[in-house]
Amino acid sequence: MFNQNTATIQSSQGQAMALTKVRATGVIQGMLLDMQLTQSFINPSDKEHVEVLYTFPLPVDAVLLDIEVELDGKKLSGAVVPRKKAEIDYEEAISEGNTAFMLQENGDRSYSLSIGNLAPGEACTLSMHYAQSLRFAEMDGMNALRICVPTVIAPRYEMTEAVATKKQNLFERLTTPRHDIRVEYPFEISLRLAAAVAGARIASPSHPISVMPGDGGTIVSLSRKGNLDRDFVLCLDQFSQQAFSVLGWDYHQPEHVALLASFCPQIAAADMTDVAVKLLVDCSGSMNGDSIRAARTALKEIVEQLSAGDHISLSRFGSEVQHRSPAMWKFAKPSKAAALRWVDELDASLGGTEMALALESTFAIQSSGRSDVLMITDGEIDSVDSLISSARAAGQRVFIVGIGSSPAEVHLERLARASGGSCEYVAPGEDVAPAILRMFMKLRSPVWQDIRIDTGFAGQPLWSTAMPASVFKGETLNMFYLLPEKPQGQMKLFGRLSGQVEEVELGSLALTADLQAETSLSRVAAATYLSGMQGLAEQVSVVQELAVQYQLISTETSFLIVEERAEDEKPLDMPALMQVAHMLPAGWGGLGAIAGGVCSAPVMAAPAAAGGAAYSLSMLAAPVAAAPPDLRSRLATWKLSKRAALDMAGESGDRYMDASNLPSPVAKWLVLDAEAMQAFFEYASAVGADRVIRRDMHYQGLTPLGLTLLLRYFDEQLWPDSFAGLRQIQLGEAVIEWLELAIWEDCKDQLSAQQVIKLFFSIMAEPEMVERLLQSQEQWAGLQASGRTSADTAQLLGVSANPAASARLEAQLRKTVRELDAVTWSESIFLMDMEG
Repeated sequence: MFNQNTATIQSSQGQAMALTKVRATGVIQGMLLDMQLTQSFINPSDKEHVEVLYTFPLPVDAVLLDIEVELDGKKLSGAVVPRKKAEIDYEEAISEGNTAFMLQENGDRSYSLSIGNLAPGEACTLSMHYAQSLRFAEMDGMNALRICVPTVIAPRYEMTEAVATKKQNLFERLTTPRHDIRVEYPFEISLRLAAAVAGARIASPSHPISVMPGDGGTIVSLSRKGNLDRDFVLCLDQFSQQAFSVLGWDYHQPEHVALLASFCPQIAAADMTDVAVKLLVDCSGSMNGDSIRAARTALKEIVEQLSAGDHISLSRFGSEVQHRSPAMWKFAKPSKAAALRWVDELDASLGGTEMALALESTFAIQSSGRSDVLMITDGEIDSVDSLISSARAAGQRVFIVGIGSSPAEVHLERLARASGGSCEYVAPGEDVAPAILRMFMKLRSPVWQDIRIDTGFAGQPLWSTAMPASVFKGETLNMFYLLPEKPQGQMKLFGRLSGQVEEVELGSLALTADLQAETSLSRVAAATYLSGMQGLAEQVSVVQELAVQYQLISTETSFLIVEERAEDEKPLDMPALMQVAHMLPAGWGGLGAIAGGVCSAPVMAAPAAAGGAAYSLSMLAAPVAAAPPDLRSRLATWKLSKRAALDMAGESGDRYMDASNLPSPVAKWLVLDAEAMQAFFEYASAVGADRVIRRDMHYQGLTPLGLTLLLRYFDEQLWPDSFAGLRQIQLGEAVIEWLELAIWEDCKDQLSAQQVIKLFFSIMAEPEMVERLLQSQEQWAGLQASGRTSADTAQLLGVSANPAASARLEAQLRKTVRELDAVTWSESIFLMDMEG
């Protein structure tokens, strides 16, 4: 539940406690970001001690290095200890009335801070030091950096399969972030760009910034007030350096040297290949507003990047997954038009984010060769472990475009990297073209394997991080080493194309002569080295030992500070537990929109509620239930009368009768309108609702039998003669696009669209067609009351039709409709006959 309508949380006595300020300051040196994060709290209560729980994000590759606490002017320091020991010592300290601070890493790589026994009126400031290895992207011979400083954790959807497990984990339940639409926390940031990148072009799609020279580089800061409602994004580009190296002394053994070597593989554009890409779009409720608009823009850019020889499929998901076709389309003019039309109709109306179901279903889409998945999402789910397992089992790479003001970067990066794919991100208002161009450069890049580096070191490294299985054109390869002495000379990157013997040089790096005095680099290197072993039962003791040596918080270690209080300062009761609520991300779920780095949100009154709870998150993003599989819901688009809808739903008895009792068609209608459609469905419902209208992941609309009955019910003068008219009678989009983009496209120089539609209708209305589609002779006997016979093709099309073209078209149509059964259109229609 949400809390009160100020930027506070409340104790059990109704007294306020505020997160008063967050400030970030940092330095970008080579491919390393060094950041100081300061968070200030106060407990204004004059009655009780409190225990504060605050969960906050860090970048996906960040390593938390140091923590310093200032408590009422006194500076406190602590240490990293084994996780279980930290939990025991923390609980013991607060039960004895002492103050304790514990910082732990969560399962999703966020961090949870516990402050135990903060006394009434006490102020507390935590300064956290972290470092992060950066990754540049190369395009057209120039480099670009996209730096993200996450500030808020968006509401996460609990996928069905993870709910039961999570409910059994008390720590995860306590550290799950809560949100309040009315809280507001101020945020400040200042970054210094060192000389190596200070000459780059600088922009921020998330915040208004000021840029000025200073302190031997360039200083970037906010030009006006900021809040913790969106990630801070800084984009640097147009610098030409292709490789970087950073050297620093080791933290644990000061005589040793740590090295970060960053390569951007140089792969010739001539080696680019065709792609088979399965587009999967998140249409859940959290994508509403800015995110779904950005997704549509990105998808249109993706379609423009496709070319002859490529193959695509189109799928969207939320609580359910909907596929446009059961197999992939060959990219051509008809499929491009169909894809763009599909993109224009996307909205965020599919409820929850069941990404596991969507990926498994998309992996299963048929493809004649190797294919990849390209997913567009905000990634707001609570876990990706099952998704990683599915991707590895399917053997398909997952490429992701992260959308929104606070995408779940940690989850998205884990999924993409584990599957051999990659991520790009687009903030609201950010130009999507560069991200999509980089993504397709990776998709089209051939698979380079057997990656190795000729280091040129005089001696063997003490250890190094794992070499990736493959590399992409234009994407950074970061390698960390711990060396017995300072290296010098040049390093070279080599790889081999799949199926070839000869290896190729993909990049080179001249090692820097500068050696940093600080030891942050070595601790980032150690954390990256340890991350490859976390989760392996046989490596738990090794991870714990090295994490303690390098004072790193990990899944096996936690940071702990205990401050003993004087006896007269200790509380007489255990502290009240409270959790700091997060702001909702700007534009999340359609709550406002971001333009030029500013969020314009609707004014929302805070209704009074008992106990201080005004809203629940489920009110803001309740999953949209899938439509029930009854005829009433499927026919809702016709706005039938209540009597007709109830009659068709079978409430008056069993309506699935044979057609011997079918009534004759009603008197001739003058207009094919809603009333006429209502009469038709009353007439056709005798053969069974599910045989007239279908709704599944591939198709929604009239079945072959439903269309045949409709054509035999209405006079030819009322048949629609345009593609827009086909939509009015609720013929499914797949059939309409097949007629327009695959059939008419081949003969549009000889026949009009009207003539193509009439010829198709005449074949579907023939007595032989309805007789074949019905289940029994009795049903057919009942429908013969309409008296319709086969139409003369030449008379139907008129004298203006091209006889040879109409004959060819008639043969093509008859070949397709021979494959139809009563409720299923042929596979060639779902696939739009793209290969033909």
